[in-house]
Amino acid sequence: MHVGQEELSVAQVRHVVGPKPLVGVSTHSLTQAQQAVLDGADYIGVGPVFPSQTKQFDRFVGPELLRQVAQSVNLPRFAIGGINRENLPLVIAAGFDRVALSQAVLGADDPAAEVRWFKHQLEQAAAAAGEQAAGG
Repeated sequence: MHVGQEELSVAQVRHVVGPKPLVGVSTHSLTQAQQAVLDGADYIGVGPVFPSQTKQFDRFVGPELLRQVAQSVNLPRFAIGGINRENLPLVIAAGFDRVALSQAVLGADDPAAEVRWFKHQLEQAAAAAGEQAAGG
């Protein structure tokens, strides 16, 4: 289950679905990301990072917020909003190895190949982060 900032709280969702299902929260600031941890979220979405064709927003959090969240939040975190091949390196450099994709896949000539490409890039980023965390 995934909720936005103006929807049910994590506690309310848990009351409805019980303790086992994963509960994620969309966040748009470092404060919201940290609050999601305190509220017991299982994962967070951070964004919108870049403009997208899926939804319209007045502002975008950009890679700097991703960097801040990566340094202070230890939950699984997904970059959301306008992620594509061109800006994925900025997302990875900010410390994220999970993304939510829509237009990048749906607009591709070969959506399955596009998913495989993103998966490969993100797996490499996760492996590199794991090596770095292990001191290697």
